[in-house]
Amino acid sequence: MAKKEKRLCDWKKKYLSENLEQLFTIVREPKFVCEKCGRVANKKKWLHKPLSIK
Repeated sequence: MAKKEKRLCDWKKKYLSENLEQLFTIVREPKFVCEKCGRVANKKKWLHKPLSIK
């Protein structure tokens, strides 16, 4: 069974520092911003309440 990926909104400080390469990939060329926490990502699946930037 595949491990479910955490949404960026749920990442805590320790998880961020342990997964920097993945974070860089997720936030490169952002197309969405989370309405709840303000984080950005290039795909909707990474955020709880994504809003299109463009």
